[in-house]
Parts: sequence; structure tokens; C-alpha cells
Amino acid sequence: MGRKSILKNRKEKNKKVELWTQGILPKLKNKDLGVLTMDDLAALMNKSKSTIYQYFTTKEEIFEYITEVRVTNLKTYKDEISSEILSLDYHYKTLAKILAEGAKDISANFLKQLQLHYPKAWKIIKDFLFGLLEDLKEFYYIGIENKLFKSVSVDLLIKLDEFFIMQLITDNVFFKESKETLESSIKNYMFLKFEGLIK
Repeated sequence: MGRKSILKNRKEKNKKVELWTQGILPKLKNKDLGVLTMDDLAALMNKSKSTIYQYFTTKEEIFEYITEVRVTNLKTYKDEISSEILSLDYHYKTLAKILAEGAKDISANFLKQLQLHYPKAWKIIKDFLFGLLEDLKEFYYIGIENKLFKSVSVDLLIKLDEFFIMQLITDNVFFKESKETLESSIKNYMFLKFEGLIK
């Protein structure tokens, strides 16, 4: 049994910590996150456990931090989409590129494991995704009003997005059988959706 961390002030996380925590994502693609110990995480990050404890108290904190960093980086999509819509110069590839970058090194298994074992980390992702759905809804309305998109049911478009975003991204069976990656699925989904919408 590993030693418990002693409650003390933690060091402030910096770019270096961000890099080595994000760096373990490819190694977590097929892991059962529920059974990983602090020793396991330290080994995956090539750091001593004492180094890890300088910044984090628990595994939960590590996964929350990893998720928060990735989601914060993903939020750049909002400004890029807003400026394109306002200038009526929309290219779906911008959104696809940003979301695919956000999914880089992440698997459906990893997301499912977060959902099962780390509810606070999963809530960060879920809140982001629901915000994305709201933005997409507004995006569709503006696109239809300005005749960038065909006049179709926005409710149906959002329902399709909701299924893709909330169901498919954690469907490990689909990804195992199809050999698709989360990153490639996002690109393909966005291509099919928006090439079909553009007049």
C-alpha cells in the first residue's frame, strides 16, 4: 500500500507540470483509470512520487487538472467561430481542427473511464460539451438566417450533435470495431455534417 500524502501547501502548477501531465494522455488510452495508483501515475509521467505530491494531493486532482488544461485550450474555438460567423466567412474546418486537436491523444476508453471513476473531471468535460451544443445551436440559426446553410431543423441538428458528443465519444466498442480514432471521427463527422449543410 502506497504512502498517504501529508497535507501541506502544494506548489503552484506551471507550464512544466502542464507538459508532463498532458504527456501521459497517450499512455492512458487503454488503461483502467480506476485501478491506477499514484505510483503508477508517477511512473507514467517519469517522475518520482515525491515530485507528484509537490503539486497534487490525490489521483482525482491529477485527472481534474489534466481535463481542465485540455478544456481550457479547447475554448479557443469559441472566439474563432464567433469571428467567422460575424464576418459571414465560415469554414467548418476551423471548428473541426480545434476539436480534433482537443481530442488528440484521447481515446473513448479514457473518456469512459473518467466518466466512471472521476466524476469531477468528467463534469468539466460535460459542462464544456453542453456549452458547445448551445454554441452550435446559435451557430446553426445564424448560418440559416444568413443563407450560409440550407433551411433545416435546428432541433434535429442539435439532437444529432448531442448523440455524437454525449454518446459516441465514450463508446469504446464502436472505436475498437471500427478502428476509428476519436480525432478522425470528429473530423469525419464535421465534414459530413457541414459539407451537407453548405449550399
